Amino acid sequence: MAWKKVEAEYRCLLYVKGEEVEADGTVEGYNKGKGGFSQAEVAEVLETGGRLPVAVALRCRVRYFSDGAVLGSQRFVDEFFEGKRDQFGGKRKDGGRKMRGAQWGELRVLRDLRRDVMG
Repeated sequence: MAWKKVEAEYRCLLYVKGEEVEADGTVEGYNKGKGGFSQAEVAEVLETGGRLPVAVALRCRVRYFSDGAVLGSQRFVDEFFEGKRDQFGGKRKDGGRKMRGAQWGELRVLRDLRRDVMG
């Protein structure tokens, strides 16, 4: 199974199993209350199919800010690349590279991070 699908399903599972339970409530036969995710948080994760929102992914992932060199739209990264064109190999045609490890939307980076993106 593809990692993106497993990751999303796992996130849904964590939120469902980690939902808060009031002291007099029961979940799967357990009568103890527990802190956890609110019903609204669980519902939001389930509605998005477990995908990590860009804002959350950015808070969790600082590596792109340092190792990615330039972070922004495709146009922004390409404009930076063109200004520094002489510092890159002749085979490289544009600057913007898709970000890995989450649903980043249209954000791009100058350097393609291939290892330990979410680590």
